[in-house]
Amino acid sequence: MKKIVLYLIISAFAGQAFAQQSNLTEAIERQLKEHPQQDTFRVNRIVELLRLTTVSTGRMDSLGHETLSISKRADYEGGEVEGMRMIAYADYSKGDASGAKLLSDQALALAQKITDKTYLADAYSTFAALDNRAGDNKHALEYDLKAEKAAEMTPNKRLIATRQASICNLYLNSIGDYARAMEWAIKEEKTADAINDPYLLARCWLAMGSIYSNIGDQNKALVYFQKSLDANKKLGDKGLEFNLLNRIAERHRLTGRYKEAISSYRAALSKTTTPYDIELVESNMADAYLGLGDSQMAYKYGFKSLHEAQKINDIEGTEWIDGILARTYLERNMPDSAIFYAQTGYTNAVKTSTLEFKRDDSKALANAYVQKKNFADAYKYQGLYVAYRDSMANSEITNKASLLQYNYDLAKKQAQITSLDQERKLQYYFLAGSAVIVLIIGTMGIILLKNNRQKQKANLLLSKQKHEIEDQRDQTNKALAELQQTQTQLVQREKMASLGELTAGIAHEIQNPLNFVNNFSEVNEEMLEELKAESAKPKAERNEVLETELINDLIDNQRKIKHHGKRADFIVKGMLEHSRTSTGERQVTDINVLADEFLKLSYHGLRAKDKSFNSELITNFDHKLPRANVVQQDIGRVLINLFSNAFYAVNEKKKIAKADYKPTVEISTIAENGSILIKVKDNGNGIADGIKDKILQPFFTTKPTGEGTGLGLSLSYDIVVKGHGGKIDVESKEGEGSEFTVILPA
Repeated sequence: MKKIVLYLIISAFAGQAFAQQSNLTEAIERQLKEHPQQDTFRVNRIVELLRLTTVSTGRMDSLGHETLSISKRADYEGGEVEGMRMIAYADYSKGDASGAKLLSDQALALAQKITDKTYLADAYSTFAALDNRAGDNKHALEYDLKAEKAAEMTPNKRLIATRQASICNLYLNSIGDYARAMEWAIKEEKTADAINDPYLLARCWLAMGSIYSNIGDQNKALVYFQKSLDANKKLGDKGLEFNLLNRIAERHRLTGRYKEAISSYRAALSKTTTPYDIELVESNMADAYLGLGDSQMAYKYGFKSLHEAQKINDIEGTEWIDGILARTYLERNMPDSAIFYAQTGYTNAVKTSTLEFKRDDSKALANAYVQKKNFADAYKYQGLYVAYRDSMANSEITNKASLLQYNYDLAKKQAQITSLDQERKLQYYFLAGSAVIVLIIGTMGIILLKNNRQKQKANLLLSKQKHEIEDQRDQTNKALAELQQTQTQLVQREKMASLGELTAGIAHEIQNPLNFVNNFSEVNEEMLEELKAESAKPKAERNEVLETELINDLIDNQRKIKHHGKRADFIVKGMLEHSRTSTGERQVTDINVLADEFLKLSYHGLRAKDKSFNSELITNFDHKLPRANVVQQDIGRVLINLFSNAFYAVNEKKKIAKADYKPTVEISTIAENGSILIKVKDNGNGIADGIKDKILQPFFTTKPTGEGTGLGLSLSYDIVVKGHGGKIDVESKEGEGSEFTVILPA
């Protein structure tokens, strides 16, 4: 399957700033007509034109030679670099890869001598574009990173943003690392927002939507696609409109709505004249016609797009189209032709390490050899297909997990940085205030002390104090850096500890409904066999009462299977909701259900780590409790922390208590004065009076080193008080137990 997201090849010039509004392009075209003089003004207009839009290979070649010729006569080195890049890109599109490489090397060598690093960024970007077209993604990424580094040495924020966009697209479409793609998309968004560039923002949102689409989060994908579409209504950019139409068509094709896909592809074709874009869309149309069973049209667009891909030396495109043609010949029961194209595509896919095409072509080869009754080769390629398929599935799971983890870590880091910035500002004000005080003291000393000796002493004192303040400032900054690193590590440990307890508990909690489902399914099988046997008897011998009873029992069992299946589904969804990064979105929630689920999961999580642990669980839920408007994931984390601390307390007491001690944890909910009270009570060791005021402070813990971060109750306090406008109260008596009360607005 062709990449869902259209990776616009970052060409020699179009990739530098993407297309601008059509009226700006038309203005430059008009200036070129009105200014035929062969000077640097004309060179700069040509370069600017190619930064704003794409042109045909023939015109790129012509403009490149004109630019290079003028620049050499005018001794304009920057223009020479741009001219060589234009010709190199045109040569590659015409199939002359060695000529393109030679000109690119010459452009890079010259760009390295020029003070303005804009040309160095341009030169590196050419290498990245050509390597990507050749399927060498490793070197393409290396050159893109060098191009971005060179761009950062210029004041041109737009140039920096476009280089970041190129790296994002490479990670997204060629490498398949969605977490890294999102990292660069966010960088690009910040840069584009800083210069208020609506076009770069629109392209950035398109990339973000593509990332979320690839990991299956279609809701977020649609949000970013819509933002991009809305922005483009003002810009009127046909290139971006083409990309969005192609995205819509891809969504139809990949979900089996082939007629709608073909209609959208035709609309996209009307918005572009770029050979690569046309080849891409027509190859996808071939696949859509194949899905409709129209092999004639599949042949037409397949061979047409294959010719275009070979013409512009698009290696990845030829791999994709070979697979389409192979599947088309399979539909026509022509295995020899299918083997030819599938083998060609598979061989190229192995060279470029494109896992998706290796999977599709190995499957086509297996099916073709089955048609030829060559079962040895069919078995060989079927085994390869299964291996590639499983590898892709694992890769997709890894990408989704890494992106979710990246988003979670990013949110945590931003919160920590904000907190540290506030602390740094306070220290700055303190140091500034100290400096002012020192200055006042020094001024008074100068006024009051009139002899030279006393003035010298005062100056020496001020100098000493200044050095001390600078030393204190340096020590403070060093301590802040160490604290920031420690906070990051401890917050991650706290998160993973919470997730670990849920993961351990989920296995036990979900086993019960699954056992019910399995048992009732086995009983249903036996009853169906008995019903079948009874219905097979002659009518006179059949026991209709027994048949009715069996049918009623089957219906009742089916209801139970459905009930326990929903129960398992609810548990899994709760686990996923807890592990997902909080969106901050509030939902109307049944606190009783939420508390009951997390109590069981926490208990079984501890049981999974310590089989000897047991505790009595007491629930006193107010069934008239009103629903609360809360962020479910956040309140779930609060409950996990409170339950975990309660179980830890009773477990520690059990180690030293008498044999008749019975560990007990109790959860109660109460509606009171327009608020919801959640009480978590244990009969553990309690909290000493001397540390009650410290337990909600960050990093304070009574657990041994390595068993606690001291962030659980602190984070819970922030979620309840700052996030939900509630309160947390603590009552405890040393040696008898503790009770934590969470108060939330109803």
